[in-house]
Amino acid sequence: MDGGKTWALVLKVNEDSGATDIAIDTESPTILYAAMYQRRRTVFGFNGSGEGSALYKTNDGGDTWTKITKGMPYDAENAPTPRPEGFSETGRNAIAIYAKDTNIVYAMVEHANGGIYRSNDKGETWTRMSNIDANPRPMYFSQIRIDPNNDQRLWIAGVTMQYSDDGGKTWTGNFSRAPHADTHGLWINPKDSNHIIQGNDGGINISYDRGVTWDYANTVPIGQFYEVGADNSMPYKICGGLQDNNAWCGPSMSFNPRGITNDDWYTIGGGDGFYAQPDPNDPDIVYTESQDGNVLRRNVKTGESKSIRPREDEGEKNYRFHWNSPIVISTFDRNTIYYGGNFLFKSTNRGDSWVKIGGELTTNVDRNTLPIMGKVPDKNTRSRHDGVQQFPAITTISESPVNKNVLWAGTDDGNLQVTRDSVSWKNVSDKVPGLPKGTFVSRVVASRENEGTAYATFDGHRSGDFKVYVYMTSDYGETWRSISSNLPQNNGVVNVIREHPRNPSLLFVGTEFGLFASYDRGGNWTQIKQNLPTVPVDDILIHPRDNDLILGTHGRSIWVMDDITPLQQTNDAMLNESIYLFDTRQAINWRTWNNKPLTSDKAFYGQNPPNGAMINFYLKEPLGEKDTIAITIQDAAGATVRTINCTRPNPQAPAAPQGGQGGGGGGFGGFGGGQQQCNAVPGFNRYVWDLRSRPAGPQLPTTGGGGGGGGGFGGALATLGFRVDPGDYTVKIKLGEKEMSKSLKVIDDPRVVFLLRTVPRKRRPWPNCSR
Repeated sequence: MDGGKTWALVLKVNEDSGATDIAIDTESPTILYAAMYQRRRTVFGFNGSGEGSALYKTNDGGDTWTKITKGMPYDAENAPTPRPEGFSETGRNAIAIYAKDTNIVYAMVEHANGGIYRSNDKGETWTRMSNIDANPRPMYFSQIRIDPNNDQRLWIAGVTMQYSDDGGKTWTGNFSRAPHADTHGLWINPKDSNHIIQGNDGGINISYDRGVTWDYANTVPIGQFYEVGADNSMPYKICGGLQDNNAWCGPSMSFNPRGITNDDWYTIGGGDGFYAQPDPNDPDIVYTESQDGNVLRRNVKTGESKSIRPREDEGEKNYRFHWNSPIVISTFDRNTIYYGGNFLFKSTNRGDSWVKIGGELTTNVDRNTLPIMGKVPDKNTRSRHDGVQQFPAITTISESPVNKNVLWAGTDDGNLQVTRDSVSWKNVSDKVPGLPKGTFVSRVVASRENEGTAYATFDGHRSGDFKVYVYMTSDYGETWRSISSNLPQNNGVVNVIREHPRNPSLLFVGTEFGLFASYDRGGNWTQIKQNLPTVPVDDILIHPRDNDLILGTHGRSIWVMDDITPLQQTNDAMLNESIYLFDTRQAINWRTWNNKPLTSDKAFYGQNPPNGAMINFYLKEPLGEKDTIAITIQDAAGATVRTINCTRPNPQAPAAPQGGQGGGGGGFGGFGGGQQQCNAVPGFNRYVWDLRSRPAGPQLPTTGGGGGGGGGFGGALATLGFRVDPGDYTVKIKLGEKEMSKSLKVIDDPRVVFLLRTVPRKRRPWPNCSR
């Protein structure tokens, strides 16, 4: 009654049941219907039914509730004869009220005698309309909607979206063009039944002709990535698997300065996409897998693919694979790959053949002997084990970057295995202090520092345990210490941990509620926000060459933090300096151009990385009113090619001039005509030098716009300055008497070939185009 500030529990059936649907009578708002669903998911399986599942109704705004029984399939007093087997096993229910006549109510019930039911008297009596088979996986969907202007037209959200024109008696999914499968949300415009918005595992679809044709809303960054990988192309490509939406690869940078478009990405495998690991040195080869162990090797240049799933020998039991089976490419030999099932499989020929490393690495328990909600699920259990196809299996593997014979494997039934000789394994899970037995191993990562050091994270949420578990060992798992320290407890589990490849003291963890970093190897953790939403971070990758931090999130797609050298080099001594200049990474003089037409707002552009040399520095105290930080760039001969003056921000200053629509912005890779201001604030700062040999001059008046970032091509070009030649440069930064310098290497766009590369470029000023 206070807008959600406080809540009162008004309906509780038992400890295993919860509400999954609710409907309010708009003519009599004190009348509500609730669908209660008894179910439990464990790490090993699912029980989706019980006597607690039923429909309930209140006439007094929730003060009292009555179970709706008469006419329902679970009505014990009026059960059919003979009574169906599994009569007490009721699964998920759904409820909907007709907007124009709230006497009419529809329900969908998962039961041996379930289906679609209709009431014409506000739920007092019910008639079964059909045994609907169009709702596969009821525990995952079970949504019913009534056309607000026609009580005979019904919609069901499911793997395929179904509709009925005769009150639920018959059903069809005969659309001329169906949107993506797995519908989870459906809205029908109450003023226009032809206008429908559908939410599914592929995004958002909109129809204006009642589902005959669909418009795809492809401008919303809502991807659900499980795992991410990257190669060493220039620019590198990122690959990853999407929830029920295939595995994909795309560029980390587009040569269109407007950004990275949807059509820059391409699919490399089907199904629910999970691991997608590019060969680090062969940009044409990617390994990718989908659910239940289906793994393939794809040549993205030719399109050729080959299934490389490990196969059982004749008479051997079927291998078990986790929903998300890990793939690792060896750092010692790119032709060697590892793949996790209930065994650890190794291939030395890119998956053409496999051998097992040792024996079974799980407990090999038979999940069909394990009870859920006090009973072992059987053939009468609704939605039995849906969502857990196989158990137990390996969930995470890691090869030591120091010693190729040291391997780690974690399983969904809580085993944490290590081998030092690539032959025999030792389960060290019982040596982890404070860890409940059998806790799911979400990640194990071998350290680059030495072969005995590793990190492990565990996830107990499937057992109702939301505590954060993060550990480190330095003796091959013989002893472990917790490094979860000040991470928020009971507030979302840890999905992944990564060690920075150049600084072993810098760790990152991805949790259900964002990204955290530790500069002291887990002693203290700090949440990294910037413009990163607080979303589940499922995977973390640090690019070994470019030092970018790449995140796979569940809900906000892929995020990249460009050049995390400042994080890598942060320490107490640096933080006590008045100013500090970080190491620079190689800068590439990319040639970018607007190669796509300007269409409309319905075009998604992912942000490009800065195009130029990133100069990162730290400032301890705010600049004084007259203080200036001088950044000077010199060539190999010591000649100054660029000087930038950084001042404190002036909130009263006019906005810096910008180029026309589609430009790269001054200094960011297009002919935008503007220039980047250097405003320094306490903390980390970044200035991007546009690799031009003189400062941009004053902005000239222009009347053009748009197109190729024009904003008046001639005038803008006249202010840019010359591109510098490839070579070695020095960056100097000075504040008062404090001065630092760092080397910087500039290379040319590797795609561009000039005939007279060895001949120094002629320099001459641009003509004065002003009047």
